[in-house]
Amino acid sequence: MDSRTSGAVVVGVTGRGRETSALRFAAEHARREGARVVLVHVGRVSLPTVPGLVVTPTDAIDVAERIVREVAEELEELVGGPVAHHAVAVTGVPSQVLVELSRDARLVVVQHRTSTALERLFVGSTTNGAAARCHCPLVSVPAGWEPPPGGTAEVVVGVHEAGVPRQVLQAAFSWADRTGAPLRVVHAWRLDAAYDDIITHRVDEEWRATQKRLLSAAVADHRDSWPTVPVEVEVRHQWPADVLVDDSRNASLVVIGRRGARGWIPEHLGSLARTVLRASMCPVMVVPVASDSQPSTDWELTADEVAPQT
Repeated sequence: MDSRTSGAVVVGVTGRGRETSALRFAAEHARREGARVVLVHVGRVSLPTVPGLVVTPTDAIDVAERIVREVAEELEELVGGPVAHHAVAVTGVPSQVLVELSRDARLVVVQHRTSTALERLFVGSTTNGAAARCHCPLVSVPAGWEPPPGGTAEVVVGVHEAGVPRQVLQAAFSWADRTGAPLRVVHAWRLDAAYDDIITHRVDEEWRATQKRLLSAAVADHRDSWPTVPVEVEVRHQWPADVLVDDSRNASLVVIGRRGARGWIPEHLGSLARTVLRASMCPVMVVPVASDSQPSTDWELTADEVAPQT
């Protein structure tokens, strides 16, 4: 167990003023849960491509320590006083360090910045890399995001048919309960164009009724644990990613799942998770799903073929 991050909210930072939205989100969650904030900066050691222009491990650590000190000052300014926090300054690959620190953490928070395809090709995405393998939920906060005005905005959760995976629905219920937000439970589906019209005309009305009944039953199963959370069930014939991104306009959080390792296939992000992380207009929580959580089926098609919700 890493005592620095046990039960803590871990925030990846790169400099003062660069992750302000993520810091606010993390500080509010830590305050609500009575948890510490752990600020993490990962310094990179440069390769000796140009004589005399090499960043040594010692140099990288010195810079990392300065950065986390400056970000800690920003954190205290944001919340208006001292914050229980710990600083971690290390060298390595940022996504790998965050994954390792997530083993005992309550939550990992990162800030999403738009990057070009070329930048993602050569630099990679810390958000996607960490979200694909974190041991605890990860929240990606869009740069510049602020909670919507006018009260508590809803929490939106994307699920497969019958409300699975249960871990994802439970995480959404818990967050809505702790923040006093209403919950929208969403299941969406669409087939490739060659088949969509044929299948839709034949089964759409029956399918909607069946799925709404199953989702409502799944929600009812959670009422004993979260009896006061207002819930709306939504079933839509549309691409799941489009539905969740559209719903993110007025949401406080979008919750989605992430596949676990299956056989020789490692943990990874599906197309929906990558799209929602990139395009969502509110924070996105990615919940790791146990490898034995198998989605149900629709008309002999797997859930991923019909509606890839993770």
